[in-house]
Amino acid sequence: MRRFAAILIVALCAWFNLHAQNVAIGERVPKVKSFKFSIEKGEYLYLGFVHSPSRPCAISAPKISELINSIDEISAILFTREEQGECEQWLIDMFLNGSSVYMGADEIFHKFGVDYAPYGVILDYKRRALWQGNPQTLDKTKIDNILQQWTFRK
Repeated sequence: MRRFAAILIVALCAWFNLHAQNVAIGERVPKVKSFKFSIEKGEYLYLGFVHSPSRPCAISAPKISELINSIDEISAILFTREEQGECEQWLIDMFLNGSSVYMGADEIFHKFGVDYAPYGVILDYKRRALWQGNPQTLDKTKIDNILQQWTFRK
């Protein structure tokens, strides 16, 4: 019985490691051949992974849009696996200030290990992840604290 439990624990750990995001705080995010991240020194970038039919995405997207648009030092790029259509206009209407939408982003979802949406990552100009997780937990104070914390580590 103990042998079976040990095998089960090892198998579960392996499965969770295979399905974890490929983003570690303080480390560079994965390189993607089809997409180049361009961030100026002193600037930050929010990468948002969304899916338009998802209720959590529909709830969090307007909130994140308002937050990103209220902070001058941060812009956004949104990724969706969906092809062009209504989703594109829905996202573009929300994210205005220097933001863009990348459609059909299967490769980027795979490189980042994203299995669910909404998911977000905040990067600095060195492509280091400063924050990652569910964007529904973000607010202006939390974003300001994240940016302020990493300002000293440049």
